[in-house]
Amino acid sequence: MSTRIMLGAWSLELLYNTLFKLELTSHSIAIAFADDLIILTRGESVVKAESYMNLEMRKILEWSKNNKLKFNENKSKVMLVPQEKTGKKEIEIYLNNKILTQVNSIEYLGIFLIAN
Repeated sequence: MSTRIMLGAWSLELLYNTLFKLELTSHSIAIAFADDLIILTRGESVVKAESYMNLEMRKILEWSKNNKLKFNENKSKVMLVPQEKTGKKEIEIYLNNKILTQVNSIEYLGIFLIAN
């Protein structure tokens, strides 16, 4: 049994290594630990950040199809951390042709990230 677990972790690491070789824009970075993945994107404005993130999501979706994986859009969330206090607050980020739920906080590896 432990061999199967190690093989599973090893296989996941190999897959993630190919994910990190994706050419993301200079505005984005991918961070992964075990089966948790977070994509951070910044932009000169909320509209540009939204556009960059949707571009990255299309690349990641293509990567997942090539590797026979599927991200669960019901478990995936999006959080906006705007630098300006006024302006656009709602964003539309797509995964599997569905808009991801926007939240004000996300728990990642036991740490709560809060939008404000």
